Amino acid sequence: MASLSEALSTAVAHHGAGRLDEAEAIYAAILEQVPDQIDALHLMGVLTLQRAVAAVPIDPARVAAGVKLIRRAHAQPDAAAIPDIAANLGRGLSALARAHAMAGARTRALEALLEAHELGLPLTPADRLALADNLSLVQAVTEAEGHYRALLAAGPAARTEELPARVGLAKLLIARERRTEALYVLDGLAPAGSPQAEPNADAQAMAQGLRAQLLMTSRLQDAAAALVQMESAGGISADLRHLSGMLLQVQGDIAGARALYAQALALEPGHAAARLAHAEACLRLGAWRDGFADLSWRWMRPTAPRLHGTIPLWEQADQDVSGRRLLVWDEVELDVLPHLARLLPRLRDRGAEVIVEVSPGWAALLPTAPGEPLAGITVATRGTDAVRADLQVPLQELPDRLSLWDAGDFWTGPYLAAPAGIPPQPFSGRGVGVAANAPPPLAPPLPPGVTAIPLAVPDTNQPEAWGRLAATLAALDAVALPAGPLAHLAGAMGRPGVVLVPVDADWRWPAGTERTPWYPSLRLVHGASWPASLGLTLESPS
Repeated sequence: MASLSEALSTAVAHHGAGRLDEAEAIYAAILEQVPDQIDALHLMGVLTLQRAVAAVPIDPARVAAGVKLIRRAHAQPDAAAIPDIAANLGRGLSALARAHAMAGARTRALEALLEAHELGLPLTPADRLALADNLSLVQAVTEAEGHYRALLAAGPAARTEELPARVGLAKLLIARERRTEALYVLDGLAPAGSPQAEPNADAQAMAQGLRAQLLMTSRLQDAAAALVQMESAGGISADLRHLSGMLLQVQGDIAGARALYAQALALEPGHAAARLAHAEACLRLGAWRDGFADLSWRWMRPTAPRLHGTIPLWEQADQDVSGRRLLVWDEVELDVLPHLARLLPRLRDRGAEVIVEVSPGWAALLPTAPGEPLAGITVATRGTDAVRADLQVPLQELPDRLSLWDAGDFWTGPYLAAPAGIPPQPFSGRGVGVAANAPPPLAPPLPPGVTAIPLAVPDTNQPEAWGRLAATLAALDAVALPAGPLAHLAGAMGRPGVVLVPVDADWRWPAGTERTPWYPSLRLVHGASWPASLGLTLESPS
């Protein structure tokens, strides 16, 4: 009868010669007699992995079975004396991560790579990049940043991974508002068209495009030069026309930007970013029909999921909603509700039973009692009230569904109000509302004898604070606010004042005009800072 060592040697010989069935039978027989025999565990795991990774399609469960066997071998005290065990466990976990990733199981892929890292097993550059990308997706930003930077420091060993690592790190830094650092990372890219540039032209163009976008926030001439270089290296593309439009937009040339976005769409009609940018430029220029028709393209972005996936969408303007329960919900931007709550009564007047789902803060400001602007509208507080509806529509899509193309249709009077019984912020004399904690260059020049009343946006879950804010706005003589949620609320309440609109403001603020059809009581001034005089006319105190 063969000894264990002889049986193991025979199995290894079969294994090395590719006779996997024979080797597997002997490994299994050894493990039946000695369940923790370290060599049989290790090599049976390797054999199982070989078969699993050769299968098409690869089965994560079979890969996991091989990893499990090698993991048991690695856990034994003698494993350190057999370096191949750690190396093969690392390879197995790498294969398991790839198998899970191919199956769409990102969390399990991340778990496999984290196990390899935490065990101190060597990671290939490709595995480290996958680990960094997955950590970034789950907001483990510190850990992800460390792995991206390790790849950038690896030199030629990680040449293939350098470009995606730079892009991944830059995106992570941008999300953390560390734009200067992100630009520094992308400044390390090889110039487009140079021999050192990434051979994957699409990846190189995407990275250079991201760098150009960052340059637009601080170095406009460098951004323009980068776009010229990109066109020289890769020719005209929808992406490049979109970026060129963005460059004009940040300089305040909205009409020129719109034209370039249109060129991008002529090259690639399904370019979601260009489609949305074109829509927003149209809206800033008063081209309401074109703008509102394409505003729904924001849902093509991966970070903008619709909320109520099980409720059918109201998608066509000619679809009859009379007698239907229609759920309208605001979106993540604080500007949406105060800007477009004005349209809810139009749905009510079409015979729909309207339910609007909003945060607790905004819910406090919706006047829905009989005789009030939003009478008959049911308010559902997000996170508290269950909603049941026949159809749903996001608030920003109402202008398109209601076919509102005439600016004269936008204003019928104030539609948000302070709740009864909540006192305003105390002040004496004439008061003008200003943004709290604004840096000195953004502090408006108020007339003599006027008190600046600082206003801040409360947490969306604090209805009392929102009520107090609205009560204060109602008590003020005027406002001098930057474009944003506070200005929207003031306008929705019909309060007089002046709004500072930056050159690259969002679509809710018209470009280049002193008046907006959305808020007749507000006057607009355009630029990065306030003019020397606001031209505020305040009534004399009685």
